[in-house]
Amino acid sequence: MTSRPPTYERRLQIKHFFEDRTTGKSRRTWLEIQLQLPEKSPEGWVNEGRIRLMLGEDRDVKASFLLSISEAARLQKTLDMIIEDHDSEMAHLWRE
Repeated sequence: MTSRPPTYERRLQIKHFFEDRTTGKSRRTWLEIQLQLPEKSPEGWVNEGRIRLMLGEDRDVKASFLLSISEAARLQKTLDMIIEDHDSEMAHLWRE
């Protein structure tokens, strides 16, 4: 029995274009989030699924992170707290 590689679905891709100050050329950085859905193995186990985050510049992958669903949930909660703090500080600064 051969095992097949996991299948990931692209869920989000964020691109950022900027002017490189040293070369004067336009460059691109990006973040891609992919999902591997839970699946049942031939032995009857249910695999949890994973989230893959990839960071890149132009066409090159610079970093890749494979997160469990619980790690991705912790990341989401942290981002939610950061956004709430940001919004609170912005509102405070506008009131001054």
